[in-house]
Parts: sequence; structure tokens; C-alpha cells
Amino acid sequence: MPAGDDGVSIHTGFPNPAADTTLHRLDLNQLLIRHSVATYMFRVQGNNWEQAGVFDGDIAIVDRALDARGNDIVLWWHDSEGEFAISSRKRMPKDARLWGVITATIHQFRSR
Repeated sequence: MPAGDDGVSIHTGFPNPAADTTLHRLDLNQLLIRHSVATYMFRVQGNNWEQAGVFDGDIAIVDRALDARGNDIVLWWHDSEGEFAISSRKRMPKDARLWGVITATIHQFRSR
């Protein structure tokens, strides 16, 4: 920065955003994962949850350390079906095994 005749700094041009130390990087692990050793990611298949904003191909973040409560959306396993399924905790079949609580989903608009 050039100094004027009176010793005052003169700023020219636009500031460099990379030099702004008040900006913080977004860390998706910090934002989306509470219990890292108990958190898994699953790819959603099917369109049953579109009304709730969960779409085919989304990535569901599932935390196994959380206790399901209320209307939490959960991932569960049903032996007779031999696969995982999603529902609200209240609508989970009685003989199904709760696998974890879905805490977030990632919806990609453009695949790699």
C-alpha cells in the first residue's frame, strides 16, 4: 500500500478475499456429524421420501449413537425383507431392528 504525503496509507483496488482472516472454512464433518465413530453414509434408493425432501440418489447421514425419538427419520433393518428401509420411528415395524437415526441428507445436483 503506497503511503501518501502525510504518512497515511492509501488503499487501492479491491481487497483480497483470501487475506480476510475473519472468514472460516466450512467443515462438513463438523456441521453434519456429531458422533464420528458411529456415523455412516448410505445412498438412498427410491422415491418414497420425496415429500420430505429425500430423493433417489441422495446420501443419508446415519448416526447410530443417537436414541430415536418422536418423529425422527430412521434407518432400520427387517430380516424378512433382507434390506434396509427408511421410515419415521413411529411407523417402523415392531419386528424391525433400528439401525440408526438419519440426521441429514446430501442432495447432489450434478454428479461427478
